[in-house]
Amino acid sequence: MANFKTHLIAATTISGMASISLLTLQLAKPWETGSYFLLGILGGLLPDIDSDKSTPLTFIFYFLSMYCAFAMVFNLAMQYSFAELFAIWAAVYFAIRYLVFRIVTNMTIHRGTFHSLLAVAFVTLLTVDISFHVLHNAPRMAWNAGVFVGIGYLVHLTLDELYSVDLHNKRMKKSFGTALKVYSRENLGASVLMATVLAVFIHYAPPVKSYWQVFNTALAKQDLQKKWLPSHNRWFANFLDYSMESSKPLKVKKK
Repeated sequence: MANFKTHLIAATTISGMASISLLTLQLAKPWETGSYFLLGILGGLLPDIDSDKSTPLTFIFYFLSMYCAFAMVFNLAMQYSFAELFAIWAAVYFAIRYLVFRIVTNMTIHRGTFHSLLAVAFVTLLTVDISFHVLHNAPRMAWNAGVFVGIGYLVHLTLDELYSVDLHNKRMKKSFGTALKVYSRENLGASVLMATVLAVFIHYAPPVKSYWQVFNTALAKQDLQKKWLPSHNRWFANFLDYSMESSKPLKVKKK
């Protein structure tokens, strides 16, 4: 399978390109894209939450606990004092970093339920519901957050599957088929539980129809060719115009 460094680079690249695309198409505000970018990276690391190796797992939970703690504090910043916000930050951070960490490590097996397409849907809807119901974001932002986590997660599983193909010796490794499976047959009980919880997440998710309407309406108003390529093939025109203006000699008025 792909190593931690490969997953991190791939998640960063894909998430960055997706964030820039949303910003270019005016489907997200500049301050939102930073959060989406980080969520995409987090999604690209999350499947290794069931890893037996301590380094990736520790990094994932450190990243996850820090992000959730600060997201909660930023959302409640106008309602509580600094001391109360610090207490909330500490509670969220330590609950995820140590309590959830211990539960996950005791209940999961590597390449089990969390390495499946079922898990992609699970983490996507989990993110959507947390963003909408806990952080009180608009449906558009909630679905964007969930989609970024889901994309990152799917990129991770795809890389694991690709690395299971040995092109040099023209053979399939034993790990082939353990990442992009629909669910885990070896851990069927956990898969059934995940599917049940997923059904609850779907029930409480904000309307996806309104999200697609906003998305399609925004796209319909865009001239996509102008968004993707420079107008009249003038590359970096604004920068060149500014440079030419700056290089002009200053005119001195005669008295």
